[in-house]
Amino acid sequence: MKKSGSGIAYIQPFVQEYAETITDVLEIAVTIIDDQGVRIGGTGLHAASIGQPIPDGAFFREVLATGEPGFIPGTGDNSACKNCTTAFCCQELATMGFPIKKHGQTVGVIGVIAFTAGQRDRLTRNSAKFFVFLGHMSSLLESKLFMLDDQWRLQHQVQEVLETINGKYVFGGLLGRDATFVQLLQKAQQVAISNATVLIRGESGTGKELLAKAIHAESGRKDQPFVVVNCPSIPENLFESELFGYEAGSFTGASKGGKKGKFELADKGTLFLDEIGDLPLALQPKLLRAIQERSIERIGSTQPLPVDVRIIAATNRNLEKMMQEGGFREDFYYRLNVIPLTIPPLRSRPADIPLYLDHFLENFARKLNRGNLRIEESLRRWLVNYPWPGNIRQLEHALEYMVTMARGEILALRELPANLLADQGERGFSGSLEEQLAEYEKQLLRTYVAPGASLAVKKKAAEQLKISLATLYRKLDKYQLH
Repeated sequence: MKKSGSGIAYIQPFVQEYAETITDVLEIAVTIIDDQGVRIGGTGLHAASIGQPIPDGAFFREVLATGEPGFIPGTGDNSACKNCTTAFCCQELATMGFPIKKHGQTVGVIGVIAFTAGQRDRLTRNSAKFFVFLGHMSSLLESKLFMLDDQWRLQHQVQEVLETINGKYVFGGLLGRDATFVQLLQKAQQVAISNATVLIRGESGTGKELLAKAIHAESGRKDQPFVVVNCPSIPENLFESELFGYEAGSFTGASKGGKKGKFELADKGTLFLDEIGDLPLALQPKLLRAIQERSIERIGSTQPLPVDVRIIAATNRNLEKMMQEGGFREDFYYRLNVIPLTIPPLRSRPADIPLYLDHFLENFARKLNRGNLRIEESLRRWLVNYPWPGNIRQLEHALEYMVTMARGEILALRELPANLLADQGERGFSGSLEEQLAEYEKQLLRTYVAPGASLAVKKKAAEQLKISLATLYRKLDKYQLH
């Protein structure tokens, strides 16, 4: 359902039915005009002009402009008709118009028109009653417009929910359907247009740099540089020269022409400080000062150099705990943590794993010219239930390996990387035989029945496992797998 400024043009079939009903009751022609001066309902001689604009200078245009009702008892009233471009051939003998309003704004006009002497006399004699009647009809149309808004809002909300459940949300190189993850991507897209500092939290492999790039690409700085600083990789003695640059001859071995630092290279763009939690404590005040003052000093120079950069930082460390232990400066933390965004690990959003499986499968099959590959259902269940400690990065590498090693057009369990199987073994079960068997049964059931699975899925699982549906439900209850 579409929505416009007034909405009245989008209920045209209802408007026409409305006009015909009024005509049946009053035995007089009715016309309804939208806020653009287009006739969207009409009976009598005006039925043939539905969809066409009313003439310039017409009486109904004056009602639209003033928002006031009006009555022309006869075409001889030149003061009301003198500016109408069709006054010389007008067949209307008397006309009454009443504004249709919504939130106090005029969004249309409902009018009655006499084309015969008898209709004109009846309209003139009962003009006060007709005004009251048209007022009621206008209110009913206004109520219909409010209902239209409510229906549109409800449909829009339902559509958003359906897109979240059944579709996928894409932001930059990140995609998902998990509700929590989609909310994160929507929040990131919302803050992208600002210049506020962003701190991205998340485990290794969750896509922190991808999210930073997506924010940059959606911002007003998208045509300017995106410069990455990998904080742990910069030796402490080279930190200042790497970030702030240096003048020619400022130290032994310095380049003759000097060198721009990361801040200068990112001027007008975005500076991404990756793994900021690994930055040595002694270097944090220097970086804090540059961010706060929006200027730097090259090594060997005493002149401050203004820089315009947006800061996006990322870490997989617990900065709050580091602050308590004295490993991270409190003032630096609060300067970075203006807009916090936390990417949930892949294991907490299993609904997204199939999206990434299909995405990476298609990409690697195309790059490696492997044709149309697909994933066997048993392998897909295994991959969805694997905890992925390395998150999306680990999943991507696993798919690349399996596509490379595929023996046919169907990826099966035999294509799994040995390290995944070994890792699963190391994460294996302990305890008594009974406990280990119970844990194995629980894991096996999880591969067949995902949380929230439909009745059809459960019936199919029971058939494959050769147990009754009642037994399956009993075991799902036992292990709290519903």
